[in-house]
Amino acid sequence: MKKRQLVYACLLLITVIALSGCKLDTSKLIHSSKEKKEKLIKVEIVFTDGEKLVTYLKQLGLESDARVYVGGPSTNYYYDVRGNVIGVFNYQRVLYIRLLPEGESNSGGG
Repeated sequence: MKKRQLVYACLLLITVIALSGCKLDTSKLIHSSKEKKEKLIKVEIVFTDGEKLVTYLKQLGLESDARVYVGGPSTNYYYDVRGNVIGVFNYQRVLYIRLLPEGESNSGGG
């Protein structure tokens, strides 16, 4: 009986050490991906060159998976209505972003 408890204690200790030393997001193990799915926001992005893009964004600011390069451009994803990534845009070129009602037609692509 003592051997079994010792083995369990060692396994528990190894597990705690392994989880504390790595960058594992344990909340993903508990919560399903459907709960974590963010609502998409329909927007029209107007760029500095006058180009317009009607698409969906997860957030109006930089997303957690966006990249910002020091002294240079940033990249952020845009999505289709089902949440699939369909492209990347650079915030350095964005003049403004306008929120659109969900029923408005896609007149600029995306």
